[in-house]
Amino acid sequence: MKYRRKALLFLILIIYMLMAADCGMLQAYASDRLHEPGVLLVRRDWADDVKQSINDLMATYGNTGTAPAESPYAVFDFDNTSCIFDVEEQLAVYQLEGMAFAIQPGELKKVLLTGLADEDRDLTDFGYGRGSLNDWIDDISVAYGKLWEEYGPFSAGGVDHAKRTEMHADPFWKEFSAKMRALYSLIYDVQSADIAYPWVTYWFTGMTEEEIYDLAREAFAIYKDVDTSVITWTSPETIQSKTGIVSCEWTSGIQVTENIRELWCALDANGIDVWVCSASCTAAVRAAIDLFGLHEYCTGMLAMTNRKDSSGKYTAAYDAEDGCGFYANQDGSWTRMDRPTRAQTQGAGKVTAIVNAISPEYNQKGPIAGFMDSTGDFNFCTEFETLRLVVCFNRANRKVTDGGGLIAELAIYQKDTLGYDLKKANESGDTLYVLQGRDENGQRTLRNSNCTILLGSEEETLFRNADNDVQLQKMIDEKMTTEDILNRWSLRSAGGENGFEFDVGFLTEYAGYHSHR
Repeated sequence: MKYRRKALLFLILIIYMLMAADCGMLQAYASDRLHEPGVLLVRRDWADDVKQSINDLMATYGNTGTAPAESPYAVFDFDNTSCIFDVEEQLAVYQLEGMAFAIQPGELKKVLLTGLADEDRDLTDFGYGRGSLNDWIDDISVAYGKLWEEYGPFSAGGVDHAKRTEMHADPFWKEFSAKMRALYSLIYDVQSADIAYPWVTYWFTGMTEEEIYDLAREAFAIYKDVDTSVITWTSPETIQSKTGIVSCEWTSGIQVTENIRELWCALDANGIDVWVCSASCTAAVRAAIDLFGLHEYCTGMLAMTNRKDSSGKYTAAYDAEDGCGFYANQDGSWTRMDRPTRAQTQGAGKVTAIVNAISPEYNQKGPIAGFMDSTGDFNFCTEFETLRLVVCFNRANRKVTDGGGLIAELAIYQKDTLGYDLKKANESGDTLYVLQGRDENGQRTLRNSNCTILLGSEEETLFRNADNDVQLQKMIDEKMTTEDILNRWSLRSAGGENGFEFDVGFLTEYAGYHSHR
């Protein structure tokens, strides 16, 4: 009987350990191992080919590898790459929920019009609401003034929690919050990401960098623990306005998975420096890195920078000339860099920022690895001849008109048709592209698959759009090279003129695959 009981206990222990490895309960053990040089990824919730490719990268080019690189570094996008979902968008919602603003009512319209073009153009046909940008911002300014009178003056810290419940029931808060959040999406659709991404940072006008950092940490501490959901805000019928009733949706929940902590720690242990280059604001990204326990493995970060006034407060102006990123110090603090990015940190601007601010520390060399999800990362993950590996996190809704969609197709093509692993791709002169799936439900995780389970679904999806499958088949039929695929299909072209019945591409100009060679 004692023997059977011991055997049963031993069996239970083995089962427990196997379950723990899958769900992260052995992370303490993994973390200890990851501080040793030469350690590889051990978690089971990586896609097998992704995990193998990252481990091959470290085993080959790391400081104890078979062909160690000279001072290698990796560059990560942050939103929807290092985290699931978007830190800037989650912070924007939290800012609206608490009315954490330092803008005087009389200044709000001027701030919100900054950088916008065609402010009198009628945008009704876009389906968000009636009227022009001026009409939208007039409605928002009226609501903001009413809220200021009732609950203000507002500040960077926001309205206290006791007052928020009352405020959230106020029709003017519903008007203000719905239209502010919807306007961000409208600007993105009508004008471009180049305009929308800095525009949302102008909401921080009048705040210091550290006030924004503190606000972001508060936001992420709350939203990391909620299950993912889609929230709808609608402006009330009772308020007479120029734009009418407006609704917007936003995704609730933010997460950095245990996989990313394991990855950053492993890269660091293998002598590969970890950098971030993000289109979110510097304060939000620093706050996320710190809150999610990534700081000790991070070398530094570049992100969106605003000009500051003489007292160190943000103004409604992007600082493309003098804006700098930060070094992550080992004591947990940050030090501002002294090399400006000279660019908006998105799209081709990420390449410029890396060349200006990071590569001088590495004898002007580019990164050895890139981590991405979308068009905003496409340039820096294709143009550097130093790149050996790129991991694309599969959002599964990226079309052929998005950089993430084209890279996702290429990753499957390299794997299934070209038969690439890291060694074969690199020997052929190519970067290896691999695709990492995720589960967007619950509290958001990665998964052992190239496929993603989209929010609200139980099915795994490789490509959500049939156009991606058609374009992938074209690659196979024409036996295309990686260079041909990226150079040909990254540029915008209309259906009927490009060999397809649908539009393809997402760039108007492109320096070219491995253009820094």
